[in-house]
Amino acid sequence: MNGQNASMAYFSMEFAIEPSIPTYCGGLGILAGDTLRSAADLKVPMIAVTLLHRKGYFYQRLDESGWQHEEAAEWRVEDFLKELPPRVGVTIEGRAVHLRAW
Repeated sequence: MNGQNASMAYFSMEFAIEPSIPTYCGGLGILAGDTLRSAADLKVPMIAVTLLHRKGYFYQRLDESGWQHEEAAEWRVEDFLKELPPRVGVTIEGRAVHLRAW
């Protein structure tokens, strides 16, 4: 990148930034989170872009018979992130979708 004010955006479907924020489920999220941490350590001007799921991924457990059971991994976004203005509306396939940054 050239220039003093250059920056980059990193797009990923999930980022593992904090175990208390259940917005990842494995390898891709861990790799993406590690990349963000490395960029921050190196002071690389980078922003992360992803989808934010209020219900997060699910927790799973296996019962004594080996059957998987899912449990909701709900969390409060406001406990970890601060919303940034403005909100933006777009139409996707005839449906209104509202976007915002945290």
